[in-house]
Amino acid sequence: MNNNKILIYAICGFVAVAAAVTAVYLFRNEIADFFVDIKARIDEKRLGSAGEFADEFE
Repeated sequence: MNNNKILIYAICGFVAVAAAVTAVYLFRNEIADFFVDIKARIDEKRLGSAGEFADEFE
């Protein structure tokens, strides 16, 4: 019975990994767009904060 449980756990683990890989493959464009959007927001905040105090040093 123990060997059957280990086999079932291994099959479930394999199915979970296969599902994750498939989801990443199917939604790769959406995932890339998400990270591009996050990067744009970070760059906007970084560049926007530098301009706030630009007139103090003139």
